[in-house]
Order: sequence, then C-alpha cells, then structure tokens
Amino acid sequence: MRKLLTTLLQIFFIFLLITYLIVNTVLDIARTKLVYTSLSFETASELPPPAFTLCSDDVKYTFNCTIYGNVTKGCSGLITPVDVSKDENYNGWFTQCYVFQTTESLISQEPKTPPKQWTAFQSPFFIRYALNNASTISKMNLMVWNPFLLPSTTSSSSKNISITAAQILSPYQITQMDACRERVFTFYWRKHVFLNGSEKWDVDWRAEFGVASNAFGTNMSAIGVIHFKPGTFEIPTTREYRILPVLSIITTFLVLLAALYSTYYAILCGRGKYRIWGLAHEITRYFPQQHLQRSAENKEIDIPTADDILKVYLDGLDKAEFKKK
Repeated sequence: MRKLLTTLLQIFFIFLLITYLIVNTVLDIARTKLVYTSLSFETASELPPPAFTLCSDDVKYTFNCTIYGNVTKGCSGLITPVDVSKDENYNGWFTQCYVFQTTESLISQEPKTPPKQWTAFQSPFFIRYALNNASTISKMNLMVWNPFLLPSTTSSSSKNISITAAQILSPYQITQMDACRERVFTFYWRKHVFLNGSEKWDVDWRAEFGVASNAFGTNMSAIGVIHFKPGTFEIPTTREYRILPVLSIITTFLVLLAALYSTYYAILCGRGKYRIWGLAHEITRYFPQQHLQRSAENKEIDIPTADDILKVYLDGLDKAEFKKK
C-alpha cells in the first residue's frame, strides 16, 4: 500500500513540476509581446523648423525667407498657397491660406555663415511677409504645427500632393492676431523610435512676445516677421524594445527544465534504486531498501549485490539470497 501511495505521490510531483514549467513558459512568451521604452538624449547638429499656416481674407501675401543672412525671395519650395474658400467649417473666417512646411534641417548648431554676416537685429532664421491693401484686411490667423504631419513640400514626390484644410488647420490651435507684428517661436523637438526602426518626430513650441512692426509698412501695405529659434539641440529620444527576446525564452526554458529535473530527484523523490531519501518517501515512510529479504540463517547485516537489487525490483523473481560478508 505504501509503495502505491509513494508512486502516486511521485506522479503528483511530476504533474506539479510540468505544470509549473508550462505556465512559466507561457508567461514568458506573453511577455515577449510587451513593448518597453527607454529615454535618452541625442545631440542634433541640424534641426528643421516648425510649420505654420497663415490665413486671411482674399489678400495677396509675399514672403522672403532669411537663413543665416541669406535671403530667399518668395521662399521658393517652402510656402504653398491653399484655397480654403469652399471649406464651411470656419464659416468664412478666411478664404486664403499660406502653408510653410519643410522637413529639411535648415537650422544648424554651427552655421557656416558667421553671425557678423547675418542681417542686423534679426534671428538666424526668420520669414518676412508683406501684404498690400492692408486697410482691407479684417482677419489674420496663424497656427504653428508639426511639419512631419505632411510630406515635405521640398521633395519632388510632393508636387502633386493636394493639401486640404483639415490637414493644415485646427480650430483649437489657430489664433487670430494683428498682421503687422514680429512673432517669435521657440521650438523643442522630441523623437520616438519604434521597434521596426521607424521614427516619429513631435515638436513643442513657445510663443514669445512680439514687437509691433508698423514702422515697416504704410496704410496701404503691411509687413510682419515670424522668427523660429531652437530652444535646444538636445533631443529627448524614446526607443521601443522587447524586454524578453525569443533566445532568452529558450535559455530560460532549458535552465528551468534542468533545475526542476534536479529538484525532482534530489528533493522530492530521491535518487537511485534504493531512494533512501526524498520527500515522497518521507511522507509515506516507504523506503525500498528496507524490503530486501534476508536469509533466516544469517543474523548479520549483509551487503546486497547488484543481482540482489535487480531481483527486488523485477516482479516474478524469487527472493534474494544473501551470502555472508
């Protein structure tokens, strides 16, 4: 009876160990699907400026972009006019918008042109706009946004892209303001790197107090300036990674299997044919070596041979015969 109970208890321990191994492996596989992020700071040598949308009534604007003292008349390839007169979401607030947008890194940490060659009293990068018939203007609206939300207007593949009002305007971000004013925006970039290596850029900006620029215009014309300056070239970067790759799961499985195998024989069920120790035998008080039958004539303690041991564990054989020491 004790032998049967010991066998059942050993089977129960095997079931517990296998169940633990399976559950642990399943949990490890589930953890491979979890994505974690790490934060680091990268120093960029160049940065793109934020994008902006400037909207007003049907008044023609002209733009000049100045980068480190170099003036690009018309901001060629950087500003796109968009007709929003048919968009009913803004109830006729404006009819014409101008979109400045590029993902090209125009602002350098160490520009090639020294500051002494820049335009006096101006920032490294600014956009100067002018409009005629200023007396007829009733509204001017400005919204700063992330240029990576649209394909860059400087790329050759973007020439045929149709820009809609929904892509460049948001009623929660656009601000109405005076046309004749210098505006300063300090921007800060953030980057997120996904598991597949693709990147997502986000930008934060802070608007500073602008200076009225009425002195640059007349009653029939007006001039305004938009300055963009980087708050820092240090970019907070978050990266996605898996905490438990597939190779780690295989290694953990093999190590755990070896540990459970050792636990079974060293602690739970004992090792060898005699099994003189083991939790299962301690519970049932069944030890195989105690069931070896000694000869009635031999009163001394005998040492069983290998043949004797085999006869004990093989059913249908006669009792072991012992010889004297």
